[in-house]
Amino acid sequence: MVEKAALRPTDVILEVGPGTGNMTVKLLEKGKKVIACEIDPRLAAELQKRVQGTPYQTKLNLMIGDVLKTDLPFFDICVANLPYQIGKNNFRPPPKVESSVVRIEPRNPPPPINFQLVSPDFDIKLKITDILDKNGFEKKRARTMDIDDFLG
Repeated sequence: MVEKAALRPTDVILEVGPGTGNMTVKLLEKGKKVIACEIDPRLAAELQKRVQGTPYQTKLNLMIGDVLKTDLPFFDICVANLPYQIGKNNFRPPPKVESSVVRIEPRNPPPPINFQLVSPDFDIKLKITDILDKNGFEKKRARTMDIDDFLG
């Protein structure tokens, strides 16, 4: 799976849920640095032991905690091998799950965006109310309208 991530030697990799580090070691071989965020302190300790005394020790930044509640440092790519089988048993009927690799890359350079400053006295609520009034929608509700009403 690591090969499909198309990692570069200059990549700083965020790994979500490294567990005991099976994939982490492979990521450490490929990238510049791995930031591994593990919620279970016992698994994090195992990963720490696994790289201790190896050349990978200095390339690993191990963070313990919930990745969704953690301030993350800069990274180039996020990699995860999440244990979806845990949640699979909670559904009736169980879903037919297929695995895949997804790589999302930001556009470089970012597309140009023309930000125009809005007048300080601009009121978005007033603007929307005005548009609704001008188009006869002030008394209508979406649940009572058909597609032609929306397309106007």
